[in-house]
Amino acid sequence: MPTEKRDTAWRSNLAVFWPAAQAQYRREVRGAIVVDTTIRPTGAGNPFTYLAHAEVNKTHDHEAQRIVREYDPETEMVIVLFKRKGRVSVYRCRPVGYVH
Repeated sequence: MPTEKRDTAWRSNLAVFWPAAQAQYRREVRGAIVVDTTIRPTGAGNPFTYLAHAEVNKTHDHEAQRIVREYDPETEMVIVLFKRKGRVSVYRCRPVGYVH
């Protein structure tokens, strides 16, 4: 699968990621859904978790820090993809159809 398609494959999981991001934001603070694309357990998708803003700030990823600081958690979420060879992609999205 080309890199561009792999990088946007997370969109098929918006129905999972959006409620998780909203629940964590309400419980904690703004943050990001972090997906480890280097691991794929048999029969399941990639593992993911939520990192609070303070945890994102401990990383050396200035783009992720900026996006988490600036997004609107009421209507948007941040997705961080950990990839092979230490690469990271960060997306800010507004899930149309899922926003309350």
